[in-house]
Amino acid sequence: MMQAGNAVGVARAEVEVTLGAPRERVWKALVEEPGQWWPRDFYVGQTPKGFIIEARPGGRVYEDWGNDGGALWYTVLVVEAPGLLELAGFLTPAFGGPATTTARVTLREQGGSTVVKVEEAVFGRVDENTVPRLREGWRTLMGQALKAHVESA
Repeated sequence: MMQAGNAVGVARAEVEVTLGAPRERVWKALVEEPGQWWPRDFYVGQTPKGFIIEARPGGRVYEDWGNDGGALWYTVLVVEAPGLLELAGFLTPAFGGPATTTARVTLREQGGSTVVKVEEAVFGRVDENTVPRLREGWRTLMGQALKAHVESA
């Protein structure tokens, strides 16, 4: 049974931010230190222990809730340190799905700074709010949280 507002399609969002830190520092913060900068209100669990990125093909990107609990956000598809991370994940209905999502994060050196570019595509249930929501989320993660973390060191 089809319901209005459950359109199936593709939504693509792109965000680019500049961080005032060398690419190697940004990469290290991105893949080794996400629990230090991941915003509290981005967690879906009530009492998360941390946010983990296993930067290797087949690695997980997930919330650790302790006691073998947690939430899987993505699976790592491609890693090319210190400049490329490609991810694939699933959005359940609780998070706007059902949908499949892919994200590509690239880090490009520009002078003493790093340009972080995120390209995300969602395939499945999308609506007019999907792209603005993705852009806002990535801007908050990369352009505020990660930026503050790497520029404060």
